[in-house]
Amino acid sequence: MKKISSSILAAATLLSFGAGTCFALTANSNYTITTSKLKSDGKLATIETKPAVTDADGKLTFTLTTLPTNAEVNFIAFTIKDAAGTIVRQGVAPAPPDGDVNQLGINDLATVQAATFLKAAELAGTDDPVLAAYLLTLLRSPDLQAGDLLKLASLGQGAIKGQGGFEDYLLGNGVSDAKLAALKSCLVYNPDSTKATLRDFTKGYYTAVQSGSTATETSETQKAGGLMADVFMNAAACADVELEQITNAHEAAGAAADATGLFSGPGGISTNLRDSIDQSMSTFNRKISMVKMVTDYTNALNTLQASGTQVSTFISAAQAMAVSTAGVDAQYGDFFRDPAAYLAAHPGTDAQTVQQAINTIFQNAWTTFQNAIASSNADITALKATITSAFPGIMLPPDFGTNYIGPQTQVNWPIQQVVMVNWMLNLIQGGGSISYTRDTTPIPPMMQQWLGSCSNTQYWDQQSCTGHGGTWTSQRSTFDTPSTAFNAYLAMQQDVNIVDMARNSIWDNNNQPTQQQRMQAASDFMTRLGVIEGKIVATKAGGASASSAEKKAIIKLMLQPNAN
Repeated sequence: MKKISSSILAAATLLSFGAGTCFALTANSNYTITTSKLKSDGKLATIETKPAVTDADGKLTFTLTTLPTNAEVNFIAFTIKDAAGTIVRQGVAPAPPDGDVNQLGINDLATVQAATFLKAAELAGTDDPVLAAYLLTLLRSPDLQAGDLLKLASLGQGAIKGQGGFEDYLLGNGVSDAKLAALKSCLVYNPDSTKATLRDFTKGYYTAVQSGSTATETSETQKAGGLMADVFMNAAACADVELEQITNAHEAAGAAADATGLFSGPGGISTNLRDSIDQSMSTFNRKISMVKMVTDYTNALNTLQASGTQVSTFISAAQAMAVSTAGVDAQYGDFFRDPAAYLAAHPGTDAQTVQQAINTIFQNAWTTFQNAIASSNADITALKATITSAFPGIMLPPDFGTNYIGPQTQVNWPIQQVVMVNWMLNLIQGGGSISYTRDTTPIPPMMQQWLGSCSNTQYWDQQSCTGHGGTWTSQRSTFDTPSTAFNAYLAMQQDVNIVDMARNSIWDNNNQPTQQQRMQAASDFMTRLGVIEGKIVATKAGGASASSAEKKAIIKLMLQPNAN
């Protein structure tokens, strides 16, 4: 694994082949580096070629000039050749903004990723950043066999640009051409410098190859791969694309990739590469769901004026979860890189046990997160007091303000649910009003077993009701507290729960839904929540209506945390 590292400047670039591991370049040898810009048609145009000679440690240093910025192109490609003209390394980096610096490290994995993307760009006739980001997400192993590069490039092209793929899904589900173009631009460069982009991915490789340690290099390279969930979600927020649309589009990309026939079967990619990609995408999908969930809730908390302590508590819990799950990339980097070699080096381990171990890391992190965002007993007590003060005569059930996160584990409401109820209480106490018209989404079958009424009012679920000779009617509850506003809140919460359970009902009875069924359920979920938003009438003191953002935040904070 030879390596190079490079700091890419807008006007001048210094590239150095790092020494320090057994994979350094040949000492005292001649090389050339060619820089090219990737044009919008997916073809490379040479900028310049420079000669250079490695030193006694195999380090290669030279200066390049006249490099384009992100205003001119999306990507710059680097090709390293030895004295015989043989390509020994390739790298691709996003073009930096004017006057700024990008960093790039090139090793064997970066070379494979660059070659695959450049081939996919050529096949698709585009320099599409979504295509680049998708392939970087997929490909975390340099172990490509004969024919894999072309197959993987074609697979990526089909997943992103093909019928029913990532971009086709977005354009067919309400995302405009302008917003899709903005998404692509934001993947390369985000005006908010605190948000991770593809620049941070290549910077991770720079850190990796500069480490001087093979183990550290593998760990840092895989951590860079783990960053891609944040990169996609940051770009979506930058382009004003609903985060749920991005996760749904990735589901569509998976279906389109499968449709190419190149992921499995006799004409597909090699087995070891497929196993690596399978695990990479499983981990990516978990991470992007968590990133979406945390981002959505954080935005909603701020919209509904959560206190600084509430927001910081939630964010701290989310950051701790991110740190815990990032351990997957470091701990199992060798598996992502070469599954067969990893299993051979760990007797008694197979792909299933690795998957189970990774699942445990995610589950433990999720459980810790749920406990960390639970409101304090004092907050729940204060909330109850506010409700009874605002609505005299109202009777709250003993378990009000608590949820179950497992069959036996009862915890206080999460912070976000308390914030949402407090916002509505403040609205009402300040002279505003809330009303709501019930939704009509069918109650899912599993929910029908306990949501309804029995002709014998002693019983509260279908089994007990019918078992004692009663007639069970599955239906929405009628709320009759002394406050019409509180009744509206309870009705909203129940309807949101119905829509949420309807989305998950495709898994009932141990069903294994198809990708198409999962995509349809996700699409229906978004549509139904939009319908509920339209049924909310919230008026502030003075007659001003609650904004669409505030209504969306109410609904978001009514949903229980879900990282799937």
